[in-house]
Amino acid sequence: MTKIILQIVNLMNRIILLITLILLSSVLLNGQISDANTLIIGKINNRVSLEKEITIQLNVRYMTSDTEEYTSNILEDGTFAFGVNVREPQYATLIYSREKKLIYLEPNDTLGININGSNYPYNVLFGERGGANNTFLAEYLKENPKELNQFKKVQFRKEIFWYSTLPDQDKKMRNTTPEAFSEKLLIKKDQAFAKLDFFRKNNGNKLTPDFVNFMETEFMYDWAYNKLMFGHLYKGRYDLQDTYFKFLDEIPLAGGSIGNHLYRDYVLAVANYRYEKAGDKTDPYIKQYDYATNSLMGNTQAFVQSEMLYKAFLDKELDSVLGRYWAFIDNTEHLDYEEKVNYAYQKASRYAEGSPAPDFTLLDIDENTVQLAQYGGKIVYLNFWASWCRPCMKKMNNLKPFIKDMENQGIVILNVSLDRDAKDWQRTVRQMDFGGVHVMADGDIDSDIAQKYEVRILPQYYIVNKNGSFAQRPVKNDLTSIRTTLTELSR
Repeated sequence: MTKIILQIVNLMNRIILLITLILLSSVLLNGQISDANTLIIGKINNRVSLEKEITIQLNVRYMTSDTEEYTSNILEDGTFAFGVNVREPQYATLIYSREKKLIYLEPNDTLGININGSNYPYNVLFGERGGANNTFLAEYLKENPKELNQFKKVQFRKEIFWYSTLPDQDKKMRNTTPEAFSEKLLIKKDQAFAKLDFFRKNNGNKLTPDFVNFMETEFMYDWAYNKLMFGHLYKGRYDLQDTYFKFLDEIPLAGGSIGNHLYRDYVLAVANYRYEKAGDKTDPYIKQYDYATNSLMGNTQAFVQSEMLYKAFLDKELDSVLGRYWAFIDNTEHLDYEEKVNYAYQKASRYAEGSPAPDFTLLDIDENTVQLAQYGGKIVYLNFWASWCRPCMKKMNNLKPFIKDMENQGIVILNVSLDRDAKDWQRTVRQMDFGGVHVMADGDIDSDIAQKYEVRILPQYYIVNKNGSFAQRPVKNDLTSIRTTLTELSR
């Protein structure tokens, strides 16, 4: 009987929410209510900005590979409202007057926001059902701020996973012993749990169960992620033994709030660490996909499987993971992740062997017009680089002694610079005397050609066959394998 009553109450709340959104949509929501399940209503007082809109961003890349954005008009009295589709409890970014503030949203919620426009994002009060959740979160983030700009973080690569941390944390890791660092992490975790318990007891248990789970996930996996990162990065320096990593067997890989980025990052880091420790460095995407299949379950399993497929496709590893892709599509019960995987698959198919290479026209270093199509009948090694990219410079230096020989075989070395400054590009090419054909794209990483070829990191290369289509790249990315592949294709 109690269950039926709760279902009726939830249904009534849903109906009330939809009616409210319909009433508000014509003046505030710009029509964005079709899938809305959460209502945010607010007001901006002491407005010092002429901004007429306020925005909420939901980072759902872990499901869809993209960010969802909702915009509300701001009325003359400062009122605004959002109808938002929230799939999982998670952080959202509230953007007003170019300033950003993290808030917490969960499905079927209501949140009131009162903003002091002269002191945003610092002076914000919360109300309605999600008010207590966000009040606690605001206090927590004062002591534990998050950097919303990914480029301001320090990153370290281990196999196919990138650890990410704040510069201050990086400094602590480099100047702290394992024992002292572990102790600081433990104290931080215990204090966070204690503050959550204190808030709950002194606020009539107004925190929602989903929020409590979300924050407990935050505390636990913030601790575990940083402890693993330290051990993984500095294992050699401190000769850390397996006993240091025993905590990996004690921390559950299931049950965390999947909308929390720290939980997701930890699970991916563990899968990557287990892969590295196994010693076989081949097929990282397949092996970590299989690890998820055999060791994880439910939503967490689907997330890791989708991440491995997504990364493999973006890394142009289409053929090797195709079997896992079809198995995932046929068997997963968590359909939200299909969108991300299908998106990456479609992109990878465009650059798969036999697909036409997008044509382009650019100016070379002597301001002559160069078009990819003019090299029909020849093999083209299409190299994307920049003078500020040290790995690019090293790779091109290593290739330089072999360029004449490859050109004699009818192979074109076409170097596309994504430099920010034409003078830097010209000076580097002339000083280093790399050889090959050199062109520059206006707009660096955001240029049309970089967009066409999905160049996100440097160095990057493609091989175009005599018919103007993509050729399969060698399994290994070393110079010998690349030269062998180019030579075989030119025969």
